[in-house]
Amino acid sequence: MSAPSLFGSRDERLVEPRSLLSSIGEVAYSWDIGSDTLSWGPNAAEVLGAVSAAVLQRGLAFAGLVEPGSGRSRYDAIFSSGGHDFGDGAIYRTRYAADLAGRKMWIEDAGRWFAGIDGRPACARGVLRLERAVRPEELASVDTDLCDRDALVERVDELLAEHLPAERSVVVLIAAIGELSRLNSDFGHEGTEEIIEEVRQRLHSVMRRRDQLMHYSGNRFAILLGGCPSNQIEAAAQRFIKAVSRSAVETSRGIALARLRVGAALAPDLSRHGSMLVKAAENALAGAEANAAETAVTARRTAAAEEGGEAPRFDLEAVAALNERRVRLAFQPVVTAKSRALAFSEALLRVERPAGGFLATAELVPLLERRGLVSLFDHRVFELAMAHLTERPEAVLSINVSPRTLAAAEWIDSFEASARANPVATKRLIIEVTETATIEDSGRMAKLLMRIKQRGGRVAIDDFGAGHTSLRHLRAFPIDILKLDGAFTQNLRRSTDDRFFVRTLLELAHHLGVETVAEWVDDELQASMLCDWGVTYLQGHLVGKAELNLPEETQQDPRLRAAG
Repeated sequence: MSAPSLFGSRDERLVEPRSLLSSIGEVAYSWDIGSDTLSWGPNAAEVLGAVSAAVLQRGLAFAGLVEPGSGRSRYDAIFSSGGHDFGDGAIYRTRYAADLAGRKMWIEDAGRWFAGIDGRPACARGVLRLERAVRPEELASVDTDLCDRDALVERVDELLAEHLPAERSVVVLIAAIGELSRLNSDFGHEGTEEIIEEVRQRLHSVMRRRDQLMHYSGNRFAILLGGCPSNQIEAAAQRFIKAVSRSAVETSRGIALARLRVGAALAPDLSRHGSMLVKAAENALAGAEANAAETAVTARRTAAAEEGGEAPRFDLEAVAALNERRVRLAFQPVVTAKSRALAFSEALLRVERPAGGFLATAELVPLLERRGLVSLFDHRVFELAMAHLTERPEAVLSINVSPRTLAAAEWIDSFEASARANPVATKRLIIEVTETATIEDSGRMAKLLMRIKQRGGRVAIDDFGAGHTSLRHLRAFPIDILKLDGAFTQNLRRSTDDRFFVRTLLELAHHLGVETVAEWVDDELQASMLCDWGVTYLQGHLVGKAELNLPEETQQDPRLRAAG
């Protein structure tokens, strides 16, 4: 039996996505990991309360709110996930207790991280959900050696102040128990806590008297070594690695083998600041975890920094690729929910490097936006898309256009000229703009989108659901398709709140008379629920990843079967 509708034929009560999100204690966010810039949905204050703006604006500062020993922070969850981004992001999920301005709450934090130029996490998109208040006894057993990240940085600064004036070096080791998610799965929370405690004791047993050991962020330990020269870092790390792996750990849930991964940073060679050393050691640890290294990975100054130059200019490399016609399109299928027939493909930017491979879009596009270069690439993607549509009369494509590009007269003029020259192809083109793009000068944006509609193109709102756009604005925009933010559809298996939220968004779209796309659909359970709730299209790994070339069978037969 279907649930009663929120939108009766006579009752025009409209549910605002922002209010609905706040009512279930959820807020969406995006995190630029390289710059450590954290951006929240518009309902952040309603959900998180009086947390200071300085903390909310930085990912590592927010990680400092995590109660020691309660679970992995978002930073830890991403850098110890062990996943790989093959173009569509890698899933992360964690649960921890956090102190939100004196209000201690259990939080579920989940999303996807996207790789940068070096293959490591560069940015993330996710949803934070408040579960319930923390009971005092739940954190009463926390080890007294635990500290948060801010306290760790303060301790490192104290050690630097003691040793550097005497020209003695300081080494910061950040060590983590490998494959913690597997241990959690095999031994449960209690068994994992026993493993962490045994590891702490083994580390403590091989410390020198002047060494300092701190446990922070779930499975991570910081070991501070005063007066340790660079040529002794590996020997010191091996002392701790071998202490942990020398024998199996006996727990109440069984016997476990624990392995330690270690990242290191040296002062003053790398930096004289505690925050920089801790971050560098954490980044080095991420490399050790990614490669399952049995030795310490030591943070190094980049070659450009050692020579006094600048970091590699990927924006210049991208512009060179544009001039040399090395900008290409990758195509990800979007299929009808019920039949799995190909409805259209999303055309995605790929910038080829001279020696092979591609620049990571997740890091490249924000860089191009900061440099004011994104419009050049939006123009090229549009040209390639129109050429593709002209060559393949059966194809239907969607392309992403940045707000800055769309607002420029050059792009919309170019679109209209192309539409006049090839109206048939234009009718098979969908222009995607993000939900956030609709809130700045919404009146002008509505007029621009209407010009696209008048020339035969269709309009989609991407990443919809974070609550930026009010229903009043949605009614004013000439929208054909709403693409639901994958950060919400990803959690349908686990979260009844997200099921309620996504189902309500789908009913809202039906009420407005627009089609819907569910992003990040990875399994049949997700697809089945979304189909039952009336979603129009599915997009994600289940139905196809982004490929540089459309398969021949797809060109001849537009029907797709679900992968896996």
